[in-house]
Amino acid sequence: MLCRYSLDVQRGELVHVGGPASQGLLLVELSREITQLGAHPLIRPTLPSAHELALRVGTKEQLEYISPLEWHETEAPTKFLSVWADTNTRYLSAVPNGNQGVRRAAYQPLRKRIFARLGSGEAQWCGVSMPTEAFAQEAGMAYADFEEFVFGAGHLDDPDPVAAWRAVSERQQKVIDRLDGVAELRFVAEDTDLTVNVAGRTWMNADGHQNFPDGEIYTSPDETATKGHVSFSFDAAYDGHLVEGVRLWFEDGRVVREQARRGESFLREMLEMDDGARLLGEVAFGLNPEIQRATRNIAFDEKIGGTFHVALGAAFPECGGTNESALHWDMVCDLRVGGEVFADGELLMRNGALV
Repeated sequence: MLCRYSLDVQRGELVHVGGPASQGLLLVELSREITQLGAHPLIRPTLPSAHELALRVGTKEQLEYISPLEWHETEAPTKFLSVWADTNTRYLSAVPNGNQGVRRAAYQPLRKRIFARLGSGEAQWCGVSMPTEAFAQEAGMAYADFEEFVFGAGHLDDPDPVAAWRAVSERQQKVIDRLDGVAELRFVAEDTDLTVNVAGRTWMNADGHQNFPDGEIYTSPDETATKGHVSFSFDAAYDGHLVEGVRLWFEDGRVVREQARRGESFLREMLEMDDGARLLGEVAFGLNPEIQRATRNIAFDEKIGGTFHVALGAAFPECGGTNESALHWDMVCDLRVGGEVFADGELLMRNGALV
């Protein structure tokens, strides 16, 4: 699925695969598949403990350093696969305040270049979420149950998973067609009344090519027009930190007030990372009916069928977004109980379903 459907690996391509060394067996099998397809695997196992050490004890000069090799590995491959498989979801919790912001800001030119290559079609990227004990624990599930949850969300138990994802693509395209020409979206839910402007922006169909599992449609809203307030239904995890009960207030596109029941200081640190961190870079609808519970893992939670989410920070140039930031933090709001979405004043969704 990853090599033949998500990335559509072709003969002669250089495929960059990055993921924790704990996923060694998966990395080997990916290497095997890429090689059998006639392409060239560039396998890059990572050590989360070494990453944490660099962030915790590195000087400002070291935190801002980018190796020329990293630049080369940004430019050379045509396909990128990121494996997400934490064995400890809190491994960055001891990093001093501010260090992660410094590191992210330093890497912004690298991320900007990757986004440019992806937006132009010069390169393709996919992120895959694997079942791990840590992810299962965060979700409050036994590992075996979580494994089945992940496989189900990816339609891997279907007789023909590729056909299943093509059907997902067609179903989500119908929602995009409903949104074609819509200028203003208003989201109303418990303690939420948020309005965004999407006039002239392009909606993208996330159908298993960008993430796996997948199941959303997204765009980048007008950076100056977001207004109202939103209370997010689920915990927001980011860079090894868990923030609970996030509430945001917007005026003229910018967050002017923020609250969190837990982790408010980290939330504020991320919002102060750069000038674009208080603007929205994404608005999206979660449309995967196989994902119906929160897991404290945004790779799954943003796909929950019957929800919407926004991301603070970096926008998608291919959608028409212009906001630049080292931050891209997704947060999810549930629409399934009493939620409504209005498109240019007309009811579009109620209780998480199209009307």
